[in-house]
Amino acid sequence: MSFSFVGRIVAIAALLGSVVLVGDAVSVGASATAPSPRCNAVHFAANAHVTTRPGGADVRLVFTSEYFPSCSWSNSTTYQFATASGFVFGAKVSIATTKGLAVPAQPWHVNDTYQVVQNLLTEEGVLCTQRQAASVVVTSPGDGPRLVKLPASLVVCVNGTTKWTSLSSLSFPKPSACATTSLKLSIGQSDGAAGTIFYPLIFTNEGKTACSVSGVPDVQPVTGSLANVAHILVGPRATVRDLSSQGYGELFRLASGASASAAFGVVETGNFTPSQCVAAKFESLSVGFLGSGTWWVPLASTTCTKLASTNISGVVPGNTGLAP
Repeated sequence: MSFSFVGRIVAIAALLGSVVLVGDAVSVGASATAPSPRCNAVHFAANAHVTTRPGGADVRLVFTSEYFPSCSWSNSTTYQFATASGFVFGAKVSIATTKGLAVPAQPWHVNDTYQVVQNLLTEEGVLCTQRQAASVVVTSPGDGPRLVKLPASLVVCVNGTTKWTSLSSLSFPKPSACATTSLKLSIGQSDGAAGTIFYPLIFTNEGKTACSVSGVPDVQPVTGSLANVAHILVGPRATVRDLSSQGYGELFRLASGASASAAFGVVETGNFTPSQCVAAKFESLSVGFLGSGTWWVPLASTTCTKLASTNISGVVPGNTGLAP
């Protein structure tokens, strides 16, 4: 990890109280961010599920984003079938050109590592010219196509008196919030920048299913180096620092075994006058999320007791405390 990229560190005003959420977006004190870039289907992991029925089939396309930051899924993204040899056939269809669907004025916002689900419905037309489809070609506006392989060959009508395929509305499944019991807290390799030592607080999903995390951990330095004993607070809780130019503790999907992290900063007490600071040692941290339980983790350092000299960032994917 390198927190030497001081230019990425943007201080924001301290927030009163806890602004930590698990399973929801930060709604208080979030820094302004630039408009989300357009989603490119090529940047999504994708798979297809096919369910046959009398008169056609339902094709469920599932896209999972593994990129940071968030992006906007365009209404004009097109879908078209292709043969095993790559020959594309039939008309392109999109939400924007499909009648009967409520289409918002703006593209849909897709958060980090969220899923996008699009259903294609095929029909057997009268006097239908048939082709064997082996994949679906998904093309985002202005970007190259993404080929999503079907699990089995599918008969699709190219033309006829019945429309060969249609779309239903997009959906954006969100994994449930990570339970405290499913997350393991650890501390990564420290690094220093501009008189502050940073420690990544790493939250690893040890559960068997994906869950969501977001927001800013509530971190309080305390005494004691042993677990399951009473700990005394040392100085104020950590104030909030935004370390990401791309987001602020945005909600994202945490797969089983994957990690999220937040950067805990300890400002050197020598940066303050002794009377302003009144330094004291702490031996561990109490860490929690609003509405959930807390963790305890050993970490020895020194903090001010008269003013806040520790800070914390919002959670980001990975284990460095910095947004990718």
